Amino acid sequence: MPSKPRSLKQQMDALTVQLRERGWTWGQIAADYQVRFKLNPLHGFREAHRYTQSKVVQLWNLRWPDEALSERRLGAWEAWPSVTGNEPPISGLERLARIYQCRAGDLVDGEDHGRGDDHAGKYPQANSEPDEPAVRSTLTVTDVASLLDRLPVRRSGGGVDQIPLVAGLREQEFGYLVAALIQWADQMRRRDLLALIASAAATAHTSPLLAHLDRDALERLALVSQMPSRVDAEAVEHVETILRHAIRQEDILGPQAVLETALAQHGLVHRLLAGTADEDLRRRLMSLLADIARFIGWSLFDSGDFAGAEHYYGQARRAAHEADDDLMSSYVLAQWSHLASWSGDPRLGVEHALGALAWAQRGGSPILAAYANDVGARAYAGVLRRENGRNRAKDYARCRTALSAARSGLNASTEDDPGRSLVYFFSPAMLTLTRAMCHVDLREPDQAIACAREAMASIGSAFPRNLAFGHLYLSRAFAQKREIGQACTELAQAARLSGRNRSPRLVTVTTDARQALSPWDRTDPVVRLDERLRGYGLPVGRSSSR
Repeated sequence: MPSKPRSLKQQMDALTVQLRERGWTWGQIAADYQVRFKLNPLHGFREAHRYTQSKVVQLWNLRWPDEALSERRLGAWEAWPSVTGNEPPISGLERLARIYQCRAGDLVDGEDHGRGDDHAGKYPQANSEPDEPAVRSTLTVTDVASLLDRLPVRRSGGGVDQIPLVAGLREQEFGYLVAALIQWADQMRRRDLLALIASAAATAHTSPLLAHLDRDALERLALVSQMPSRVDAEAVEHVETILRHAIRQEDILGPQAVLETALAQHGLVHRLLAGTADEDLRRRLMSLLADIARFIGWSLFDSGDFAGAEHYYGQARRAAHEADDDLMSSYVLAQWSHLASWSGDPRLGVEHALGALAWAQRGGSPILAAYANDVGARAYAGVLRRENGRNRAKDYARCRTALSAARSGLNASTEDDPGRSLVYFFSPAMLTLTRAMCHVDLREPDQAIACAREAMASIGSAFPRNLAFGHLYLSRAFAQKREIGQACTELAQAARLSGRNRSPRLVTVTTDARQALSPWDRTDPVVRLDERLRGYGLPVGRSSSR
């Protein structure tokens, strides 16, 4: 039985983890914290992420070193509007919103003057009945349950059938859903909201994530989720299938499209583990749990939630070790290395990459060893960039050696390589794309351009995010050569692809790359680029938060 938190900090740490595992957004957690702990919005969002002021300052200064933030200044913003505080500027709120993953307007509180509007609350909403009560007083758990219970389910042989989707679900779980809907749609009329729920739930239930499972598989999962003691190898295989499909969808659509599915599978596997006595089945479930936690970590990383990604990568590593799964241990550490290097700690990235390499070699997988060397090369390039070339010759040699070892590992890998299914995406083209990134970091633009073009010629349309990064590397390389027109052309292509895969990380890097072109703001190529970026809904010019 878990021990009771001994301090407010422990209570808040546990609460954030619990609410994130339940699927709450940062905005929902921050709103809860503001009420529960009597915090203002700016302080509430920081505590929701469980960041100290020092951590926020560190994240800020990694992104915007030329306009550094201090803890004293952040503290003054959080104290406002008290007499000891200072009003935060709009530009500061925009940047904090990037760190906290919210709207800038969410970070400030203000008085509601809407009651001064003569029409406020006087006229009914269009297409609704004047005497129909609002959702706050009439939407019930039973309403939502009855809607979900009637959803159609496709059968493998065509037609539709119905299964009790809500059977066995706790009243409390519906309570959370109802509470969230009420908070979101306080003024929406009951009839309109119920229609919306029915439509959205039907769409979600018939999504491709479950389309490949027949009725027997769905019923098996429903029974197993209600009675974990009934878990068997076939039920575990169904969960593995859903995860594989979600991973491929994330490649195309980005993390937002699949994160909730992964979180649901995470909870399901935890319940299955509680009812499993068979040791072999338990080990398989632990490996599956590690893979799900790893995928959630990757999705959060790609969403810009580095702290959340750290949490789930830690879970994934523990589960992989408990399962004695060398290959999964290697894969988790390799992706953790990528996160560390990306978030500004390439030395930790090197450490994780070396661990990933050791486990890959122990598991006998040349392709996982190659992937470990790939992320290791990125980390060494990051160390060289961060340390301003203090050990340039040594770090440069290590980066090139890791890239060469990655190539050798790919050449040595065969179709029966035990790690191939894990890193299905890793190919010679992907390694060449990493070479392009490293050449950009090493300020070798001609080699970067050659590698990026070679890689993009082979990367398929199933990986729009990787193609977009290829265009970004080209843009940065051409900017290093001061060929601004070509840099703008490549950046526009990256922005176009960000509309297909809405990876927040990709969007962030795209807007950052635009800011790197600020010295040429008034040139014709950059002006035309800004017009295209606005069309894609991306910030441009000096108005960007970067």
